[in-house]
Amino acid sequence: MRTLAIYQLKGGVGKTTTAVNVAALAAQEGLRTLVWDLDPQGAAGWMLNAEARQPQLQLWQQQQPINHFICHTGVERLDVLPGDMSLRKLLQLFPKRKQTRDFLADVLSQLSETYGLVILDCPPLLSPTMDGVLQAADRILLPVEPSALSLRAYHQLREHCDWVKSAQWLPFANLIDRRKPAHGQWIRDTLPEHPEFLPTFVAWSATAERMAQNRTPVVLEQPATPMARNYRALWQTVRPLLKLG
Repeated sequence: MRTLAIYQLKGGVGKTTTAVNVAALAAQEGLRTLVWDLDPQGAAGWMLNAEARQPQLQLWQQQQPINHFICHTGVERLDVLPGDMSLRKLLQLFPKRKQTRDFLADVLSQLSETYGLVILDCPPLLSPTMDGVLQAADRILLPVEPSALSLRAYHQLREHCDWVKSAQWLPFANLIDRRKPAHGQWIRDTLPEHPEFLPTFVAWSATAERMAQNRTPVVLEQPATPMARNYRALWQTVRPLLKLG
């Protein structure tokens, strides 16, 4: 089993949309996949049409086994562990990096017999708790939108997490709108300065907003749209880096 964290310090860059669509593509290819939503907003569970049955904090408090929190989705081989507002207290419950890392490592080992891929949809926070989450992940997929603030947040994260191996970072350009001159300039001038970025990108589309309303991954409901094609290209780039075969 492999673990992919989807993370960025800046909000609104498409983390959850990426998590849900990449997970759907993995499941579509026959890989039993779990999306673990760590964000108190619970957007991943919402987009997969699943609601938390009980506060996820109870899992972290080890009150019940993890299978009591996992929900099946309408997508074959795709499950979700929904987030909820109880996760606001997670930073207080796990204030140290090692606590989080050890807990996740133990739980992920329990999931390894059931799932081939676990995707951690992370909140835009920088804390010892999130450090532990990243340490438990095999790879970290970072959506970076074409803006100075998003790129700055990416650099801040790289600088802070200097213990992460370079090969673990998987940054990619997201929400590209070629109709905007500033985005075109960013692609021409700024992106070439970052050769570590994945060669694929995801374009901005109103399709993502409809996905939140319809609560179904774009890659399944509207597979012919440019955004769906972009996500398929992204997944085909990421999959071999996860060494999933």
